[in-house]
Formats: sequence, C-alpha cells, structure tokens
Amino acid sequence: MTETMPTRNRFRRTRAQRGFSLIELMIVMLILTIIMAAIFQQVSLVQQRAAAEQTKLDMFQESREFMDQMTRDLHQAGYPSVRAFGVGVLTLDPARPISPYAADYRAAVGITKIDVGDLWFEGDVDGTGNVSVVHYHLDDSTTGNCPCLRRSQQQKINGDPLIIGTGGQTSPVYQVEVQNVKNGDTTNPIFSAYSHGSTGTAVTLPVDFNANPATIAGIDTVKIVLTVQSNIPDPKTKAYPITTLVSTVKLNNCSAATRGQFMSCQ
Repeated sequence: MTETMPTRNRFRRTRAQRGFSLIELMIVMLILTIIMAAIFQQVSLVQQRAAAEQTKLDMFQESREFMDQMTRDLHQAGYPSVRAFGVGVLTLDPARPISPYAADYRAAVGITKIDVGDLWFEGDVDGTGNVSVVHYHLDDSTTGNCPCLRRSQQQKINGDPLIIGTGGQTSPVYQVEVQNVKNGDTTNPIFSAYSHGSTGTAVTLPVDFNANPATIAGIDTVKIVLTVQSNIPDPKTKAYPITTLVSTVKLNNCSAATRGQFMSCQ
C-alpha cells in the first residue's frame, strides 16, 4: 500500500515535535546546577569580603575616635589649675605636703598615674568647669571581645588623687571604648611617657603622683600606640586583619606633683 504525501508529512512533524529526551534534560539540569553553584559561591565570597571590609572599617573608625577622644582629654589635663583661684583660696591640706592643693576638688593636678596599660589624670574634659578624674585602663581578660580598653570619668571629690575609696576618689565606672586590643605589655605598651618631647628621655613605667612626683611633673609628652584585631577573618587569606594607630600628645605639663610649686608649668 502506497503511503500518501500527507501521511509522510504528519510523521515527519511528529518526529520533529518529540523534544528532548530524559537524558538530555538531565545533562542540561546538571550543567545549570554547576553554573548556579559557581555563581552562588562567588556571591557568597563577595558578601564575606564586604562583611570583612566593613568590620575593618568599623574597627579603624572606633580606634580613630578613641584616639581623638584621648587626645582631647589629655589636652585638658591639669586644667583648671590652682592659678585660676589664686593663692590662699583653696584649702590647704597639711596631710599632703608634696602638693597642698592636690586634694581639693576644684583643682586638677594633671597626670596621676601612667603604666603600659593605664593612664590616669585630672582635668576639665567636658568644658563644664568641673574637674573630672579620668582613667583609661586595659582590661586584659579574655571574656567577650577583650582584651579591651575601658574609660572612666568621675567628678573629682576632696581626697587623694591616686587613692580609690576611703580618703581618695570615687571608684571608677568603666565603659568599653575599644575591643580586641592586642598590645599593652612591657614589650609593646599602649602608653609611653617622655620628658623633653617624644625624642627626649623616655620615662620608665609605671610612675604615679605619690611615689614619683618629680618624674610625673617632668612629663610633657604622652605617646599612645593602639593595635586592634578584627574578629572576622579575611575570606581569602583566612587571617584576622590587624590595625595599628599611633598618636603623640604634647601636654601643657601642668602637674601639681612637685614640692614648692602650685603647678610645675609655672
């Protein structure tokens, strides 16, 4: 029986409309899966990189703001001095022969203590005219995001500038300023002190207002070195980025630590 022309065309159209086989679809799906996996992997890497860069930026900004805050504070160390009140206005304290005005709440004595991870001083740091007792302290515990630098600012009361508690100043109330600090020991200190400028004589730390009055009074420069580490690793190197900032602060050196002087900067 002879096949007619319309029947042959119908068969030809049927074969052409069959589409892909199951194996061909599986191969296509496999290729698409591989391509999508590669795309999502790149997207994930970009997101990780963005998160790491944002963390580095936040870390640097936090450290920079801290250094600026400390610089502003240190520039007010020792102000207002006894010269703002005049001789005889402040109450003499016979128990403080080294500095008879040091215990009065109205007068700032300047730096009271410096160590590799501690900096204590008095000054009007907020522009109110009131003397504040400011402590910067390295908390070297390993809980949370510490080691971290903490700051306390308390209003000065009548009492010894260095003692905390009975006969001295109010106990400090610390707030975390910088997290994940990596320096602060004797080989890599945060704080260094100098007499005769940053290129002058380095002061052997620790020193304080009561035990080393002449040394405290001679300090005119404080150097701050801060090394902080990110808590998010770089997605490529797997290393935790580290940033180091350095600031050198020239002081007015208005210390009330030396005998026979109201302020050593006179």
